[in-house]
This record gives sequence, structure tokens and C-alpha cells, in this order.
Amino acid sequence: MSCFTATAKQKVIEDIKEYFKNKLDIDFELFRAGSNRTNLRYKVFRREDKREKYNNLREIIEEHHCPTIVYVSRTRTASELAAQLVKDGIEARPYHGRMDVRDKTDNQNAFIAGEVQVMVATSAFGMGVDKKDVGLVVHYEISDSLENYVQEAGRAGRDEHITADCFILFNEEDLNKHFILLNQTKLHIKEIQQVWKAVKDLTHFRSTVSQSALEIARKAGWDDNIADVETRVTTAIAALEEAGYIQRGQNMPQVFANSIMAQTAQEAIDKINFSERFSEKQREQAIRIIKKLIATKSRKHLNNEIPEARVDYISDHLGITREDVIQVVTLLREEKILADAQDLTAYIKGNESCNRSLEIVRFFNRLDRFLLGTFTEGENFFNLKELRELAEQEVDRSVSPDKLKALINFWAEKNWIKREYQDAARNHVAIMLVEQNRSLLQEKADRRYVLSDFIINVLFDKVDVKVENATKEETLVEFSVLELKERFEEEEKRQSNMFRQEVSVEDVEDALFYLSRIGALQIEGGFLVVYNKLVVNRVERSNKIKYKQEDYRKLELFYENKIQQIHIVGEYAKKMVENYQTALQFVDDYFNLNNSSFLQKYFPGNRKNEISLRMTRSKYEQIFGELSETQLSVVKDSSPGHIVVLAGPGSGKTKVLVHKLASLLLMEDVKHEQLLMLTFSRAAANEFRERLHKLIGNAVGYIEIKTFHSYCFDLLGRQGTLARSASVVSDAVGKINSGEVESNRITKTVLVLDEAQDMTSQEFELVEALMQKNEELRVIAVGDDDQNIYGFRGSDSRYMRKLVDKYEAHTYELLMNYRSKNNLVLFAGLFISQLPDRMKYSSVVSRELNDGIIHITHYKSAKMTFPLVRNVCESSLTGSTCVLTLTNEDAMLIAFLLQEKGMPVRLVQSNDGFRLSDLNEIHYFNDLLGLSVDACLIEAERWELAKRELKRNYYDTPSWEICSNMIEKFEFLYRDRKYRSDWEVFLFESSLEDFYSYKGGEVYVSTIHKAKGKEFENVFLLLNDDCKYYESRLREIYVAITRAKQYLSIHLNDSYLNLIPKEYANFQMDTQEYSMPGYLYFSLTHKDIVLDFFLYPFRQDIIERLRSGSFLQLTDKGCTDGDGTEILRFSSKFNAVIKHWQEKGYSLHEAFVNFVVFWKKQDDNVGEVRIVLPKIILKRI
Repeated sequence: MSCFTATAKQKVIEDIKEYFKNKLDIDFELFRAGSNRTNLRYKVFRREDKREKYNNLREIIEEHHCPTIVYVSRTRTASELAAQLVKDGIEARPYHGRMDVRDKTDNQNAFIAGEVQVMVATSAFGMGVDKKDVGLVVHYEISDSLENYVQEAGRAGRDEHITADCFILFNEEDLNKHFILLNQTKLHIKEIQQVWKAVKDLTHFRSTVSQSALEIARKAGWDDNIADVETRVTTAIAALEEAGYIQRGQNMPQVFANSIMAQTAQEAIDKINFSERFSEKQREQAIRIIKKLIATKSRKHLNNEIPEARVDYISDHLGITREDVIQVVTLLREEKILADAQDLTAYIKGNESCNRSLEIVRFFNRLDRFLLGTFTEGENFFNLKELRELAEQEVDRSVSPDKLKALINFWAEKNWIKREYQDAARNHVAIMLVEQNRSLLQEKADRRYVLSDFIINVLFDKVDVKVENATKEETLVEFSVLELKERFEEEEKRQSNMFRQEVSVEDVEDALFYLSRIGALQIEGGFLVVYNKLVVNRVERSNKIKYKQEDYRKLELFYENKIQQIHIVGEYAKKMVENYQTALQFVDDYFNLNNSSFLQKYFPGNRKNEISLRMTRSKYEQIFGELSETQLSVVKDSSPGHIVVLAGPGSGKTKVLVHKLASLLLMEDVKHEQLLMLTFSRAAANEFRERLHKLIGNAVGYIEIKTFHSYCFDLLGRQGTLARSASVVSDAVGKINSGEVESNRITKTVLVLDEAQDMTSQEFELVEALMQKNEELRVIAVGDDDQNIYGFRGSDSRYMRKLVDKYEAHTYELLMNYRSKNNLVLFAGLFISQLPDRMKYSSVVSRELNDGIIHITHYKSAKMTFPLVRNVCESSLTGSTCVLTLTNEDAMLIAFLLQEKGMPVRLVQSNDGFRLSDLNEIHYFNDLLGLSVDACLIEAERWELAKRELKRNYYDTPSWEICSNMIEKFEFLYRDRKYRSDWEVFLFESSLEDFYSYKGGEVYVSTIHKAKGKEFENVFLLLNDDCKYYESRLREIYVAITRAKQYLSIHLNDSYLNLIPKEYANFQMDTQEYSMPGYLYFSLTHKDIVLDFFLYPFRQDIIERLRSGSFLQLTDKGCTDGDGTEILRFSSKFNAVIKHWQEKGYSLHEAFVNFVVFWKKQDDNVGEVRIVLPKIILKRI
């Protein structure tokens, strides 16, 4: 006996020898060849830049001009790289595990036959491929182990008479991709705990259950669409079995030899030969199966055993596929050669009613009809939220996302459709009908509906659940497929139905499978286990017992070894760059030395710890090396409890959160799909995604970072609208608590909350609902109760405090301010100390030792805008400058006065009263995109065309920069594909102020609320009202003064004199009485104009020519264009404002267009119309 292996390490060889010695008493003699082949030349090129790497690959391929294999680590990269090479004139084909089998075979055959020069492949290609003339193997991305690398490189130079090259285009980030992939594919202890909890739930009434891997995944709250979910479930089940919690039963049906109804084998064979049910192939198989069963019967009777044979046993021994065995056994039963077996069971709960199950079937039947009328033979893109809403309109009742997905999944499993999800969030899917004959599909669906209805009635008739078994928790009903088929046919005959339904065994099985998938019945056993059923027998009966760390140790060691392997192959690449012979020796020692000797030689001392890191050393330094001691404590805290981080202004809150997210993914065994981050604005979500992308690359695309509202819309399967947004959070909480939300959407291990002090009662109820559904959920909340300035929307920092008081969250205080000069931080701390009942125990301190400048000017005059503007103009300041006000009116006036003085000004406006999609410019852009309900994917060419046309028409308007920034931001977030619904949600959730560019040299003028989260070298603050709301105003002013980095100038009246401390500041009194400003500035909203005025079509033609910034002529009634054509009329409300100021000596002076927006009158048949929102300037006479 001989054993052969090309890449076995010393430990593997020892294990093989020991196994054969112990089991078979065979001693192997070892013959070892070197791991390096003499006709292969190895070389590693460091290539940090993606473009440089690709160009280098092209050059290498063109220089060699021979059969070439290019190895990559991702399936997507294989397809994209092959396509790019073809585009550049190189004949290449992709090969990876997710390709269609036929496509893989065609591509492999074309490469072996020499029809294609280059094969771009994952590790799925190579094993068993023996093409002798491969002269070049390039690892475009390095392998995840030295074994795999040697195996893959060994595809080159199979003909020993040729010399072949094996190159690696090495980028250290490729190693980090392997670490990320390992972390996302490994089975974490919490996932096994989730499967154990699912098993406990499933075995609540009985100790043994039969479930598919997908069903267990769903019960565990996993996303059943993630890759390799079935493998992960079976691995978890195996781990639970090894720990002694469960036992796995046989998951193949049995055929009992006692069920042979013929007296002799010949009698059975004669019946088979005379039957017309069998094809020639099935006839031959049936005879072989009968003979096998009779042989089993004779053998087992001798041992007093029950004579049976498992289907997979028959399949293996006779060389017949399992599917063919099952089909032939079914025919043998129909022919009465084998007795029918009651091999199926349905468990019916004591409180279950026939009517409920029938209602489920009827509901899904209506949903079937809707999908059949929606899906087409050609591939179409669908937004699942929109599809669900259309379904609700069609079936006239609520359709939850999980019900819609359940039916789509069933259609895919039955091969009625082909589907492919298009985005990480799985909101978009490409679907096409496989069966071209739509009427045939409808016929199948109708037959399945009739059969399903009949089956439910039969099973409920078998046991009177409501009367006889009312005290039982579950009742077992036994039946068989043949029994149901025969009873259905009898019923059809009894009713003398002229439109009698012809049904087959396959039809009955299809209906049973359907009933199981839609949740109408729980069916187990029998030949239906071809649908990947797992038989699980629970051994550990206590619900309190959890799967523990010591149970996980074996798997943990396996994954630790995988981590080492990634580091080792990276070390090989570095050595090959430095010294060829040293690298070859490294490989030879890897395969010949035992593991401890190898590690001691190449990774001595602290280097051994380095190769246990779940990332490269440089990535580790990038994530953990740039943090302060306290920041590092937060990021490295992996304890199971909740965390509340009290982050003072300028303390690096965003940085800590970004690095914490990276640590959760790369160091703390948290998978993308089990991590959720909630924010209060789209801008914050975008910023976290951008900064995280810089840290961990494309892996960020799979992380759920959403606003509270966006997440709740997703849970409900709805598209976001203004009308729905008011109640969407409370609606989602209600659905979570009632169990109506897909469990995989709310099964999380970590919930991260940004700006937690801004939570409302509804938002905190959502957090609590998620905590109640996830026993092991860790909440990590970051916020600052001192900066809770959104009380007007119900925000209250007491909810963040509740995480500490009620849920015992561990608190950290980030008190080092990295933003502001020393005296500015001390001044801010003294100011906020007036606020009662604060959460932070210690004061914020500055990292800066130097002081900045603080000026406080107290005015006796009520008119403070003019001296503030003068102060800004006369200050010779460098760096960014911002003027902050309490009201929009003050901000607009100051911006106008600064502009009058010749200062470059940027007024930060908001889109209060309209959506961004209502902006004329964006509306025009959307029209060019051709957006419609039927269009799911935005074509790249159309997008680029729309951008060019938008720039051509609006480049010289004040709105262009904002529109350009808006588009650029969306392109960054959605790089690969652009979907209509993503663009619409992006516009819906974003605000105008999110897209202002902050440039040096310009003075920014804004309200305090719009400046939260920003920072400026110089801040001027105007405090000129009567300060009615003490605590909320304290927080608002605190936010304002902590925006300043080095210069702060506060202009205040008597109301604020006693609030502002005098310490650390230059205080001065201004007793001069200032007159009213020369100009008043008004930015009009919908309430300030007569909206019905715009409904007349001829006015729309005139308004269509207007742009943001266009000048208007003022009249007593409103505004006209340059030709005197009336453009708009003021509302009575704004006319009253004009009259008030006219009485104080002002007159109408200037007007120009601020925004042109679209508006639709409610309860009116007229569609959207353009309206003009102007800026109006009044001048003091």
C-alpha cells in the first residue's frame, strides 16, 4: 500500500503513519522529495497601487505569451479581472466556485485545449487539472497558506522539460483581506450558541426534530442568504454533538425489506417487467433494488434485526443516484410491489386550527398569482421593498418581508426562477422565469393550491385537535405520499368532477414541501429529506445550560492555526523579495520541521505573538497604535456587558467609534451581518462609512450603518416617505415585539449608537426591543449629555443614562480635547458646570498647553449685528471662520451684511419644508435618469449623461456646488451599481447642509444646530434674545463655544451677561447705541407665498427659465421677472411682515431666486408644479 501527497506537513505525515499503524498494523517507509521543483522560478513583486498591479500583470502575460493561470482570492475579482484582460486584448476566462457548472466546464476545457491563453481563477481551479504546458502562474492576490500557494504554483511546469515562472504581485493588504474573509466565514462561539438556542426552541415539545439547515439558520436568526449558511449550520450541529449536547440521527430515509409484498423475488421481478410505469432504465434499477432488499432481509433476519436499508446505502452499493433510488422505490409502491409506508409525520399544535392553515395557503396562493404576473422570461431588477408594497396592493392585505422572501425562496428552490442579489443589503435582486410557458406555471400553482387545501383537511381530519387533543401541546399525525395521492383521486371520483385534476406523486411531494416552506404545517421524515433534512436528538435537556468557551476550544485552535498560516505565507513573500535562497529554505523547513521547531526558528520571541494577530502588524498599528490610553481602553474592551462612552467635545469620538467598529470586525469575532450601527443623520452614517472604508477597505460595504428611521423602514419592508417617517420607529417596535419582523434582521450581537444623548423615547424603545430579542446583545453607546440640543424633537439624555442605571453599562469618559486651545477648553468647562445633573464626573482638559484668544463683548444696545459684522471684517484671522447665531433670520442678515462689505461668505441653509428631490436641479437630473417605478438599476451611461447635462445647465448657479457634492457623495457610497431606490432614499434622508464644502478664506454663517459636529479655527457667536429656555440654551451655547479651535468672540446682551464666565477671556463693554441695520434679509418658505398662484400652466413655462440666483423685480404683490411678468405673490402672512417693517422705516429693495422647487397640492388632481422661493431684501429709508 502506498500514500502520496504533494504538500503535507510533518504533523500530517506523522498522523497518516500513526493511523495505518494503529488501525491496520502497517508500517510506512517515508520517501520525501524536496518541496521546491527545479524547473520553477519564483519571484515576488511588491505592488502597493492597484493600477500599477494590473499594468504589471498585463506586462508579465504579454512578455511570456504562454498558457497562464492567474490566481485571485475572490470570486468577484476573478470575473472582473478576466473581463478587464479581455477588454485589453488578452484572451482570458474566469473560473470560480460560484459559477454555473456548465460555464466552469466550458472555460476549463477551453483552457486545456489551448483555445484560451489565460485562466483567472480562485483556488477552486487547479486540483486535478494537469495541463503540461502552463508556463506562468501569477498570484495576483497571494494565497491564504503556504500549502495552497505551493499547490497552486505547482500547476506550472508540469512538463519537466520546460522552465516556468511563478510570480506573486504582493500587497500586504491582500493578507488583510484573507484575515477579514476568515473572520467572516469562521464559526464563532456566539453563532453556535444561537444554533443551540434554536435547537432548544425546536425541541421544546419533543427531544428529536427533523429540520433543514436553512430552517435551523432562520430559527437561529441568521440571514439565510449569506454564503455557505448550510455548511455553517452543519458545522455548528457537529460542534454541539461533540460537546455532548445533541446527537445527530440518520438524515436519509429507509426502505423496509419487510414491505416487499411479493412472495418471491421472481414474482416481484415479473411485476416490474409487466408494469408500464417503469422506463427501461428504471426497470433495470428496480430489479437490482428488489434483489438488494431481499438480500438485506435474509441477512438481518438471521441476527433478529429489523430488515431495512437506507437510501444512501442502496445508492452507494448499487451505484444509483439517491434521487433515482427514491423515484424507483416510489414506483414500486405505486405498483404494490412494495407496501406503502406511513413514513411522514406532521406535528400539529394543540391550539392550531385547520382554518388558520387554510388561510395561510390561500394568502400564499394570491401571492403566487401576483408574482406570476410580475416576473418575466427576461431578467428584471426588483427592489424588494417596492415589490412588497405592490404585493400588498394586489392581495389587499399586509405582506411582511419574510413572507415575500419565503415564497421567492421556494420558487428558486423549485427552479421556477433564477435570482441573484445585487447588493450587500439584499434589497435589490435580479429575477427571471426559468420556465418560458407561463400558463404551465399557473397550472402547476393551481394544482398545488388544490392539493395543499386537500392535504390540510385530510391531516386535520386524522386528529380532532380542538376536542380530543386540546390538552396536548403537539399531536403527531402519520401518513404517506401515496396515501394522500390515492385519497385525493378517490375524492375526485366521488365528486364526479368533470374537470378532474390528474396528480402524480411528485405533485403531492411538491405540495407538502410548499406547506412546510410557507409555515402552514411542520412536516418531517419520509422521502422529503431529499430537501437536506437534519435529524437532531437533544441529549442535554436543561434550558439553562449554555455552549461554553471550553466546548469551543477545538474549533478555536483550528482557526488560530489558519491565522498563523496567513502570516506565514506573508512572511514567505517578504523573504522572497529579500533573498531567493532564504525563501526556498523557509518553504523547505515549513514542510519538513515540526510546527514548534519551525516557529522557534523563524518567529522567535515576541514574533510568535505577532503571528497570532488577526491582521498584519501594520494594520494593527493603524487601528490601535494611534489612540490615547483611554481611547485604546474603549476600542479593546471586549467584555460581554454594555458600554457607555461619555465623549467630551473634540475628544475624538468619531475616531474611537470607527476604530471600535474595525476592532469588532477584525479582533472580536463579530460578523458583518451581526453588527448594527444606528445614527441620527445620513451625513453621520456616510462619514462613518467613509472613514471605516479608509481603515478596512471594501469590507465596510457589508456593515449595516443606518439612521434609526432607515433601519426601521427596512424592518417594515417599506420605502421611506415623509408621511410615514413620523410613526416608523414606533411601528417597527410594535412589529418586533409581536414577532412579525424577520429574525435575521434583528438578530445582532453588537449594537453601536452614535450621539446616544439625542435618543427620543421611541428610539430608546427600539433599542430595548432589540436587547430583549437578543440575550447576548452588547450595546455600545457614545454621546455627550452636555450636547443634547435637540429637545424640541423629544431628545433626552436620560435614555443614555438609563443604559447605565438600568442595564449596568460600564462607562468611559473621553476627557482629552484635541481640538481647542487650553483656555478655550477651561472656559467651556467653567460655563457648562452651571448645568445640573451632568453624567461626566471629571472636567474636559486640553491636550494643547498654549492658550487661544477669547473676546466677550457686552452690548447695551439691542442692535448687535452691525458691530459683530464690523468685528469679523476687522479681525485679521487665518484659517476657517464661522459666525454662529440662534436664529435663521440673524444668520441670513449677517451673511448679507458681510457680503455687502466684500467678504467671501457662505450661508449654510437648510431645506426645511421641501425634500432634496424637490429641488429643480435634482428634479431635472432625475428626469434625465429616466427614473420610474419599473426602472430599478440606473444605467452607468445614463448617469454620466445626466451629470454632464446638469453641469452644462446649472454650472453658473449658486446651487451647482451643492448638487455636485451630493452626486459625488452618492457615487462614493455606491461605487459598483446605482439603484433608483438607493438614490431616492439617499435624497430622502439627506439635508441640504450636509453638502456644503468648507473652504479656507470664506466666512461661514450658520445657526448653532447646523454647526454641531463641525470645527473652525475662529468662531463668532451672537447671543441676542431673551434666553427663555435655560438648560437647553446652556447646552446650545456650549456646543457653539466648543466649535472654536483657537479664537472665540462672543457678542451678547444683558440676558446672557450672568451666564458667561469672565475668567480666561478679555471682557469689554460696548455702551454705544446702534441703530437698526441698513438692510433686512428674508429667505421665504412655502408659508410666505401664495402656492395656488403657481397652478396655472402658462406660469410654469416662465418659471422653467429661472435658476437659483436669478434676479427678480419687486412689486407690492410679489415679484416679476425682468420683463414684468408676474412670477409669485406674497402670502398674507409675509405681507404682514413687510407692513410691520415698512412702519419701522424699511422698503422693498431687492429680490432674487433662492430655490426653484417642485410642489404638489394635496387632494388635487394637478401634478407637481414648480414654485419659486425667493430671497427678499428690505432697505432702511
